[in-house]
Amino acid sequence: MASERPGSDGVPLGAKASSPSRRAGRPPSQSTQGHFKSFLDGAISRRQFGKALAAIGFSAAAAESLTRMISEADAQTLPPERGSSVEGTGAEILVEALLAAGVQYLFATTATGMTAIFDALASRPELKFLLTLQEGQATAMAHGYELASGRTAVLLVPGVAVPSAMNNLYNAWKDRSAIVAISDSAQTTFGGRNQFQQMDDWLEPLQQFTKWRWQINRPERLSEFTRRAIKMAGTPPGGPVHLRIPINVLGEPKLKQTVYPQQLFRVDVNLPPKPELLESAARALLESNAPFINVGHEVTRSDAVDDVVRLAETLGARVSQGYSVYGDFPFKHPLWAGFYGLGAPKHLGQSDVFLNLGTEMPGPGILAPSPPGKATVIHARMEYEDIGNFQPTDIALAGGIREITTALIDAIEGMATRERLAKLSEPRMDAAREEFAKRLEEQRKTAEEDWNAAPISWARMAWELDRHLADDAIIVSELDNRLPYHWMDFAPGRKRLIGQTTGFALGWGVGAALGVKVAQPDRQVVCLVGDGAFLFGQTEALWAAARHDIPITIVVFNNESYDGERERIYWFSPLARNRETRDQWKDISCYLGDPLVNFAAVSRAFGVEAETVLEPAGMEAALERAQLVNRDGGAYLIDARIMQQGHGANSTWHPDISIARNRKRLI
Repeated sequence: MASERPGSDGVPLGAKASSPSRRAGRPPSQSTQGHFKSFLDGAISRRQFGKALAAIGFSAAAAESLTRMISEADAQTLPPERGSSVEGTGAEILVEALLAAGVQYLFATTATGMTAIFDALASRPELKFLLTLQEGQATAMAHGYELASGRTAVLLVPGVAVPSAMNNLYNAWKDRSAIVAISDSAQTTFGGRNQFQQMDDWLEPLQQFTKWRWQINRPERLSEFTRRAIKMAGTPPGGPVHLRIPINVLGEPKLKQTVYPQQLFRVDVNLPPKPELLESAARALLESNAPFINVGHEVTRSDAVDDVVRLAETLGARVSQGYSVYGDFPFKHPLWAGFYGLGAPKHLGQSDVFLNLGTEMPGPGILAPSPPGKATVIHARMEYEDIGNFQPTDIALAGGIREITTALIDAIEGMATRERLAKLSEPRMDAAREEFAKRLEEQRKTAEEDWNAAPISWARMAWELDRHLADDAIIVSELDNRLPYHWMDFAPGRKRLIGQTTGFALGWGVGAALGVKVAQPDRQVVCLVGDGAFLFGQTEALWAAARHDIPITIVVFNNESYDGERERIYWFSPLARNRETRDQWKDISCYLGDPLVNFAAVSRAFGVEAETVLEPAGMEAALERAQLVNRDGGAYLIDARIMQQGHGANSTWHPDISIARNRKRLI
């Protein structure tokens, strides 16, 4: 009886082909290629594949010979002397492949389908299983680990819980963060029945924010596809990759495969730029009257911050912080012009040459103006597909950002004498230093009025943090307010900024900070998070901090509201935009003070010591207590009451809705 399961061309596998003839030398037809793919992917059995070949004209002997040849070829690996022979279950092969790639941590939740993995891990303590309670926070931890270490992170989540991880996988995708997300799956024999924890396609929902995704149906390909996933995730530009592995594949016994060192599969894409384009860019910058540089995450990822500082100082060029999960230029450098996004940086309008270095081109999509129309635009990216998408580009430089930056410096210094360069840069540097000093004085005067106020002002809070945290602390921020960054010393060898994620999906900061501390255990890690963001499913991360002794400090900027969101809602409101109706505008959704959450009590419930600070004078002692607890290996939370800002600040009005009040029966 012919099978009713369709092949990739929609014809039942056992059905008679319309044309049985096959001419010698003819390339395989589209339907034949579809059958090959289905067989190699494990979607059809060897017997079904043989029937499919027979249906399109192969003799029985030819079909059997081809099937055997493909099976043997598919089972072959690279020369075993380049790797190590491993024997065990599918899960043991997976774990050995991860160890061969230098993976040290699994950021994970638990699931019945991972039983075979747990068995494999029990005898391999060198691969550490960091348990969290919720998949989104496990994902944020993996994301933070990758951002702080530059190493591909491995995430282990139940197959049915992948949707719970999607919010922070999206954030990781936006930040080009290399994560291999591995999940279990129902047995391959159950597919297509829409039964327990099944749907038609578990991979499709992740298509928008993964570089690659695959379900491993053939146990003999576990080692190959694991190392491929790690290679795909970590090759710049990085990004999440998803592997889904059925339970029966993980539990398959007595497999024998060769596991190879991951470095045999790495690809260096940090290439130098094209010489003639580089020369044109260097000449344009050298001859510019007002050069301007905008930097992004590729600067930090390529370890080029010091090189960019040198380039800026060579030219006396102003530098803005572009769209990035990092601080990619020292914020207290005189040449720093501010943030390019949610507004325009200073001196942008005067620029006649605009170098966009390692970030996407600014524009209305990030609530920012485009570069001046008069400016010569130079766009330099590793992620070259982003160049010239919507902004006209005069010079496109594709390559590694460190390679591009150092090559630009060399070319500029080769085109001009030291005297000429000094004549260009020194007046610009003097003007920048004078302006920087004035800006600091204005910042100080603006902060004076509320310096001792309670709730605490944002400026005072930032000043206290900068004063009392370690000089090389890593600050993981999920704040919607940039004011603290103007008070803190972020620079190479000083404090380091990670966050806010460019995905801007809330529920990220605490988990990310835990991952950062795992990556950088010898540096102080402090998470700055708003009260609203903390309430986006982040309390579970406190359990992981206590479980695994991850000593971070969490400062909740508690202003009982979504300040930034309220401000944007106000500006986009038709009522608020119209003077005649502006008084009718009300804050419907952003006040969080009823009920008032006691974050310190919540934290203590998870085993993390905590306190509440109501006045600025209390911050110094609170930070000192936090550091003592951190030194002893524990996490600490400070619930700090912060001023509300913007339109509607300090208003406690909210819709008075009570379900209990409408009851007819008091039950």
